[in-house]
Amino acid sequence: MSLIIQPQHNDEQSSVARTIGARMSNKAKRKLLKKGAKAAAKIVKNAAVSLGSLLLKMFVTLVSFLGLPIILFALAAVVIVVVSSLAFSFFFTTGEGLQGEDKAIYEYIVKKANSTVDMNNEWERPYRVPEGLIAATIQLDVIKTDDIKELIDTMAEKLAPVFEYGEYNEWTETYQKIYEDGKLVKTTEVKRKDNWVKKLDRADYWNGNTTFTYTPHVTPWESSEKITYREEKYTETVIETYIEYVEETYYEYEWVPYEVEKLVSYTEYVLVIDENGVPRLVPVTKYKKEIVIEYRYEKVEKKRTVPVERQREVEVEKTRKIEVKTVTYTRKQYFTSSQKSVTDYSNFDNVLNSFNLGTIDKKIIEANYAFTGGTINYIEWLENNGLISDDYVYYDGTVIPGESVPAQFMEFYRSAEKKYGVPWYVLAAIHFVETGFSTHPTMISSAGAIGPMQFLPATWVGWKYSIGRGFVSPDIDITDISLIEKGGGYGVDANGDGKADPWDEADAIHAAAKMLKANGFTKNPRGAIRKYNNSTVYVDTVLKYAEQFKYEASYVGGDGVPSLNPGGFMRPAFGKVTSPFGARILNGRRSIHYGIDIAAEGNVKIVAAADGVVSRSYYSSSYGEVVFIKHNINGQAYETVYAHMVKGSRAVKEGQKVKQGQFLGYMGATGDVTGKHLHFEIHQGSWNISKSNAINPALLIKF
Repeated sequence: MSLIIQPQHNDEQSSVARTIGARMSNKAKRKLLKKGAKAAAKIVKNAAVSLGSLLLKMFVTLVSFLGLPIILFALAAVVIVVVSSLAFSFFFTTGEGLQGEDKAIYEYIVKKANSTVDMNNEWERPYRVPEGLIAATIQLDVIKTDDIKELIDTMAEKLAPVFEYGEYNEWTETYQKIYEDGKLVKTTEVKRKDNWVKKLDRADYWNGNTTFTYTPHVTPWESSEKITYREEKYTETVIETYIEYVEETYYEYEWVPYEVEKLVSYTEYVLVIDENGVPRLVPVTKYKKEIVIEYRYEKVEKKRTVPVERQREVEVEKTRKIEVKTVTYTRKQYFTSSQKSVTDYSNFDNVLNSFNLGTIDKKIIEANYAFTGGTINYIEWLENNGLISDDYVYYDGTVIPGESVPAQFMEFYRSAEKKYGVPWYVLAAIHFVETGFSTHPTMISSAGAIGPMQFLPATWVGWKYSIGRGFVSPDIDITDISLIEKGGGYGVDANGDGKADPWDEADAIHAAAKMLKANGFTKNPRGAIRKYNNSTVYVDTVLKYAEQFKYEASYVGGDGVPSLNPGGFMRPAFGKVTSPFGARILNGRRSIHYGIDIAAEGNVKIVAAADGVVSRSYYSSSYGEVVFIKHNINGQAYETVYAHMVKGSRAVKEGQKVKQGQFLGYMGATGDVTGKHLHFEIHQGSWNISKSNAINPALLIKF
């Protein structure tokens, strides 16, 4: 294990003034001197409005951790640096006076700032990452990078807002009443026509979040009339006169032929042989009957057709015109909106912390951005927001420190953490910053602080015994527990040897935890650490090492871990599935739940569902304390999301390799939630803002 010998805190402050000037790039200063008079005049004009208050704010800040003598010595240099820094931010925010490479960088900043949202979307445009914010940050020399565009890309990508949309049913309902010639003949059923409209539900952006609430309302029924006509055929019975032709008999006298049989003579020649024997024809008279037509005058019956007028009932088809009045009744659902905005610089702070920026740098960034006209209250927010919460959970397994922390002190850090609620890694960081894990040669500072955790004697035994500047009389036994109780000191007998010894690691570490708790650590960690040592640099240094020690450690064992599933995904936490994956409709809003929610009582561990690499680990105003892990299972890439953990319980950092079942944090209620639960997502491929790759975890894990 390699340990760095850390100078005692109050012996390092005199070097701070010498480093302030390095916060502004020398290259940037040289470029600034080359800008035209016109642009410079504009800077002076802006400075007249805002620079005075900004410098005063920074001056007070610097005095708070450097002390007045040192700050007076450095003030002139600081003013020059601040003015240069403000001017640099102005140029790279407006583009005025820039040429060549600088102009290209400015245009690249604007391009990347615009890329953080859909500039064609009127909902998203107001939340784009301001180019002034990027410009205010990239100039700092403490951000080491050979590629300025890579730094701009990083800021744009990590600060890009995240939007959540819902679909809201602005339906229309109709029904009709139909009247014919004034008489109601029909009332139709109510019909609904859905109209799902996309609306912005939530925007998470670099300095906060805005939640939109849509309340459904229904309009009164409105009516409209339409008059039409239709023709109707009908039958009617009528008396009809008509002519009927009939046949009648009548008589007439006329000659009527009749047949009469008579004998009629005729001559016939007969061949005879006369006496001479000569044949010859001889006429012979003969008679025959014949029918002869004769006429007589007689009465004859005849038939003829004559017209006769008659009447009858008949059905006649007729057509009539009917007035049709259609009354249409309509009502609609509509939504009124309200919004609630919360200031939250968590993600911005995560990004700046990834660049290893301290409070001085952050104050310069705030001043730079404010000078360009941006609104920012980052430092005020930073001072009032802690790294843990009241529901901080003590890890019930074994914490194995990384190579930076001596293992022999872990039992003291952990027992103090359990008793006082101050994370072990914060105590380890203070121990390191104060005396390099008890390796300082004397462990006595120039201010008189003593022991591994550097307590002033009066702080240890009680300030009622102070004889000035934190010292107590040599006659006072500062290890006497009864004296400490009477004096209200922070000394603790942690090892049970009957005395509270500031030189004993166990006693001193517990006393430090006791003091931090008394100074409101759970509500305001920065404030509590600052009371331990009144220096912003000290607070930044402690928190930097605390984060390092936290993520270097391994968290193993303990109860409440589901069974492993090698080669696949395991359940990430015990509990009941309270909200499944998929579409849901509530109060006219249609949305898709892209994961599942698991809820349970008590301190519930959340573990990695499979082996992988942490792709993101940060605080999100929507996801809360969240971890993203990328996996490769049987050649298929996945990314899992574990959201809403207890604040301060995240135990892994970006880029860290994790094993299936490895502890990630505790189930909590951070971010945009209504109750304690784990929101768990699986994305086939990678997570994206639209969550288009989300799949149902229940397809891969048995819940």
